[in-house]
Amino acid sequence: MTLPSNGRPRVVPVARAADAAATPSPDARVPVVSPVVAPPVVAPPVVAPPVVATPFVSPVAFTPAVAAPVLPAGGQESSDEEVRRVNHLVDELRRHWTRTGADIAGRLRPGVDEAALDAAEHRLGLPVPPGARAWWRRVDGVDPYRSSRYRAQAPTVGPGGWVPLRLADALERTGSSVVGAPAPPGLLPLFARDEELIAVRLGSGPARVEQLVLADDGESYQHAWRVSLEELLGTWADSLLAAVHWLPDAHDWVVDPFALRAMRNAHLLD
Repeated sequence: MTLPSNGRPRVVPVARAADAAATPSPDARVPVVSPVVAPPVVAPPVVAPPVVATPFVSPVAFTPAVAAPVLPAGGQESSDEEVRRVNHLVDELRRHWTRTGADIAGRLRPGVDEAALDAAEHRLGLPVPPGARAWWRRVDGVDPYRSSRYRAQAPTVGPGGWVPLRLADALERTGSSVVGAPAPPGLLPLFARDEELIAVRLGSGPARVEQLVLADDGESYQHAWRVSLEELLGTWADSLLAAVHWLPDAHDWVVDPFALRAMRNAHLLD
């Protein structure tokens, strides 16, 4: 080791040496790091919906447009369909009566012709609904049978004990000369049970039937229920499968009360 001129060794402070080692040289190059700049967030333009002016409509002058039903030529679709359904129900009732051997199956009278129905309308001054015309074209009442030596009894349809009326008998019940109370105006009887009636309301629309019960005064009728003729005949046909049964030995119908209560429109079977 070479000593300085004074003969003493030179001491370099440790801290200063470390600083000298840590201090970069002025000539050293420091890498430049560019700052990361995020792209600007551009909000989408807000476009307001166009404002459409609503024209003012006077509430007095405005009338809602109601589309009329489109009918084929002649407007016979509804009446023809009603006739088809009534004919189908008559066939179904006939099958049930024949299957059970009920008396009414062999006592049905042949239907009337169009001339008889037209004459009835002329007498009444009102049209007979298509469904009722279809019924009388197939069934013009029943012929009574002799249940004993002294008594003749008319067979019934089964449910409720109703007897189909001949067209001539129905017309007589609308006149003033009828024994008892005549049918109310605008109604033509279809079925009878003692002093009660099921009558069809006259008019060109679908056949609607009403049960007429004799009032307490014995001179007028009260209305019990109103349904379509199709609904009545359909309920009768359904009941002959489940709730109303024919007893051949007794020549009468018997009703299963439990099955009757479970049926829809059971009030039409009373």
